[in-house]
Amino acid sequence: MESLTQDILALLNQGTPFALATIITHKGSTPRTSGSKMVVLGDGQLYGTIGGGLVEARVIETCLDLMSAPQCLIKEFVLNQQLKDGLDMVCGGDLTVWIETFGPAPSPDLIQVYTAMAAQEKSGKKNVLVSRIKGFSKASFTTEKCLVLPDGTVIGPNLLPKQLFHAIGDNQFSGTAPVIQNHNLEEFIIEPSQANDTLYIFGAGHVGLQLAKIAHLLDFRTIVVDDRAEFANPNRFPHAHAVHVAQKFSTAFDTLASDTLEIDKSAYIVILTRGHLHDQTVLEQALKTPAAYIGMIGSRRKRDQIYTHLLEKGVSQKSLDQVYSPIGLDIDSETPAEIAVSIIGQIIQVRAQNK
Repeated sequence: MESLTQDILALLNQGTPFALATIITHKGSTPRTSGSKMVVLGDGQLYGTIGGGLVEARVIETCLDLMSAPQCLIKEFVLNQQLKDGLDMVCGGDLTVWIETFGPAPSPDLIQVYTAMAAQEKSGKKNVLVSRIKGFSKASFTTEKCLVLPDGTVIGPNLLPKQLFHAIGDNQFSGTAPVIQNHNLEEFIIEPSQANDTLYIFGAGHVGLQLAKIAHLLDFRTIVVDDRAEFANPNRFPHAHAVHVAQKFSTAFDTLASDTLEIDKSAYIVILTRGHLHDQTVLEQALKTPAAYIGMIGSRRKRDQIYTHLLEKGVSQKSLDQVYSPIGLDIDSETPAEIAVSIIGQIIQVRAQNK
């Protein structure tokens, strides 16, 4: 599955006109939250969504009306009773949407920015997209863009005042929603680009295979690790970002050193190896990371045995209390695919709670 950034880059390279709608702010009960994006083509084709229903239809209409020339508009969409009925919603809310249109001849700078942005996303790295507003008015305006990489490199025209550049470097803009920033007489829209969440699957058996398939559909960046080459291979996991064959599970995390990703708070670790001792070995290493989620398959009896061994090795009870085991939501799952659904459902639940 291509990311929306990759779709945008492809459209720019093809010279296909399109509009990009981004939710800047949301209040009350809205179908999608700030930072959600949708691409609209001239024939009405869509990539992504900002929630569906009548409110999305109104945004699409506005996008099509603006596509006669490259321009931007920030507009509020109020979920009144008519729109609420169209969305089958009980409560109302407001969306502020930033709409940008792109013509058939994008500038080389713009293509350079989105090329770098797509590369950053593909490698799992974060960045900040900056749009400087030109000719702001309630009717419309235009923007110039640049991309700021984590090391301070600026891709595209250097639009940033020194103070704003330092603020970005100090991670003062670390959320997921666009921020309108005033600096002297200029206005900027700052968009922290968060890399896709990374799912680490330790165990390439039946459940691991189904979990990787579902994770791909949900845009997780998936890394698979097993000690069996016949299971852990790219042919079996064609959509995984990386597939590693570990010589032994005690060095499984060292195996990941060849991948440029750091296991951080956007990482989710699922332990599904072929044996209890392997699960214990991986769990002991996983607990040393700040991963947002650590889940381990198995019965409560197996879990308690592993916990007892780890407590004897000095692992704290507080650390073990962070582990989701038995893994997954309780949906009476039986087949590998059903178990995978229960696991990914639990991960989505944890991710939402952590926002």
